[in-house]
Amino acid sequence: MRHANRVLPRITLALPLLLMAVTVACASAPTARPAASPDSSGGPEAGNGPIPPHEGVTHDAADQPGAGEAPGAVVQTARAASEAQGSPVQATLREKTPDRTRREALPDGVREVRDQMEEAYQAGLEAYQAGRFDEAKEHFDRAVDIVISSDIDLAEQPALKKAFDDMVRDISDMDAELYSRDATTEDKENQSPLDELKDITNYLSPEEAEKERQKIQQVVGQISYDIPVTLNHMVLQFIEAFQTRIREEFEPGLKRSGAYLPTIKEIFRKEGLPEDLAYMAHQESAFKLNAYSRSRAKGMWQFMSFTGRKYGLKTDLWVDERSDFEKATRAAAAYLKDLHGRYGDWYLAMAAYNAGEGKIDRACARARSKDFWALTRTKYIRRETKYYVPAILASILIDKSPEDYGFNVEPDPELKWDTADLDKATDLQVIADATGATLEEIRALNPELRGLITPPNVVTYTVRVPEGTRRDLLAKLEELPDDKRVSWSLHEVRSGETFSSLARKYGVPVRALIDANPRFAGQRLRRGTILNVPLAGRAPAAPALADAGDDSPSFEPGERVVHRVRRGETLQEIAARYRTTVANLKRWNSLAGAVIRPGQRLTIYYGEKGDGPKADLEASSAAVSIAGGRIEYRVQRGDTLQSIAQKFNAALDDLCRWNNVAPDSVLKPGDRLYVGEAPADSSGGAAASGRGASEGAVHHRVKRGETLHRIARLYDVSVSRVRALNNLRSSTIYPGQVLTIRVD
Repeated sequence: MRHANRVLPRITLALPLLLMAVTVACASAPTARPAASPDSSGGPEAGNGPIPPHEGVTHDAADQPGAGEAPGAVVQTARAASEAQGSPVQATLREKTPDRTRREALPDGVREVRDQMEEAYQAGLEAYQAGRFDEAKEHFDRAVDIVISSDIDLAEQPALKKAFDDMVRDISDMDAELYSRDATTEDKENQSPLDELKDITNYLSPEEAEKERQKIQQVVGQISYDIPVTLNHMVLQFIEAFQTRIREEFEPGLKRSGAYLPTIKEIFRKEGLPEDLAYMAHQESAFKLNAYSRSRAKGMWQFMSFTGRKYGLKTDLWVDERSDFEKATRAAAAYLKDLHGRYGDWYLAMAAYNAGEGKIDRACARARSKDFWALTRTKYIRRETKYYVPAILASILIDKSPEDYGFNVEPDPELKWDTADLDKATDLQVIADATGATLEEIRALNPELRGLITPPNVVTYTVRVPEGTRRDLLAKLEELPDDKRVSWSLHEVRSGETFSSLARKYGVPVRALIDANPRFAGQRLRRGTILNVPLAGRAPAAPALADAGDDSPSFEPGERVVHRVRRGETLQEIAARYRTTVANLKRWNSLAGAVIRPGQRLTIYYGEKGDGPKADLEASSAAVSIAGGRIEYRVQRGDTLQSIAQKFNAALDDLCRWNNVAPDSVLKPGDRLYVGEAPADSSGGAAASGRGASEGAVHHRVKRGETLHRIARLYDVSVSRVRALNNLRSSTIYPGQVLTIRVD
């Protein structure tokens, strides 16, 4: 699912009009059949026909020299049967392109969710552009969560669904672009096969290809398939490669598949998907649960972080559900079902799973064709995507009958387990000891856990244990004291942190910290790395949202709390305890970094996600008012003329001129300053202009680098109101544009 590799981030949620036009063209253009090769005897439709389910393969033409990207021919009766049955190959793309300009038609509740989503997205975009990537991710998380946690059925709100889908795709693009700056491929053990697809080259001559085709026909004709399977030169190329040049990479996937295929097929069957799609996992990850690609896709089904969140996969300090073989498979099933509903064709659905819907939509429109094999002969899709579908088809053929292709592999036994609900964070070693299993076995059953402990930030957590051991575990935990239940916590590495600095921070020996993380011994710690931290007698932060000294208080959402830092506590733990974010803690307490001291007092607003209130929110709001069509600002303690000018994005000389004061004037709290020209003045101000303004109206001239979210925050109004006052169809603004900000 690496559809975000080396893609520059989009600046707004709204897609350009050109892209909308392209999408419509893709949805309405008639299918253009690929032209036949001059040397082909297969006729003008050669290479377009899939093998119908439950039928064998027959061919009436061989591949021609140099046809590495040309499909082979299939029997014409198969195409006729497919057309008669309404084959997905002939289905029309049915992408809905809702009119995003008719915003007034949305119900109030839907409009509110959309505006909150876009406001959080704009905040994340602003942080991203400023290089505050951790803060950006928190805003982006909130933007996705706002929609997911709402009660809105996206299927019934196509305009919101399109905006949401576009946003998730944009965020994934930024996530991949950011990661590509420092991505490494040193971890060969967990490398995704997708990273190597584009490097496959063809060594089969036409004669060899024909011999291989005839041999494979005998095997294929005896096996049933529930998706179309085309046997052409590209597919044969991968069958040959899997048997020879990349056999060492392919064969372990065959072995691992035995543990997971029964579960995957069962989930796909319940979701109404063809079971043969289960073999896509061989090309996505070779059935490795922690497979990682260069573009930051992860897990058996290679989800990008934000696409995974869109389909319900949680990622935080404690878990990464992209590695959960059950949950990730259900998410993949939902995504594939959406893609097939969009295209009506499994080949295009698989291609979009790899490249993203936007790229496939544009490729279809430019090629004027909805035939995947026709797209492979164009420059409109990447080499990796051209090879992705043939590689999957080759995997299906081999995986369903490995012996016929020379693979004598004993698959791993089917994974079986029981589940137990734990109401407290628990060491995986404790679970292993109680069930008679090894630590490695418990980790293999729970690959979504990022450390050696179940999450403390949830009320209950469902853990998998070996089949038949659930009662033993629960009985052991009943008699186990809480202080014996946990001996680990987790830490996400920030820029510049080392084993030594973290050992001092947590009060543990450096050697103990290194021994707990042998994989990273002798390496420079990279930002985002998750480390196991010995607790040295301290339990990790639990979901109890308590202040120091009180184990079970309750707070109202938004209530101000003063927390006294305990020894060893981290901002992540405190943020989890009070259901807020690290970025908020830093902002509310003017923290430059993540270092906090025992005894330090932190101001916290309980339950506030996203931006949350500022520590001086009430004072700030009261300090700004509208008078005579321009801003009236009441000076706060610590303000200077320079800081006020910067606050309102104005020039210091202009601020002094508007208020008839000298640049070195001393300000006192309570003094009142005007920002912007007086209405009677015909000259334009740098930051705000009252020219032509009615009483209570403020006009803001956009400067380079400003975002709609930043401007809205400056004037203490919502993004949605600014958009409504200015009839903006999207959040796109331009330098020099004059915006009406508020009308009282």
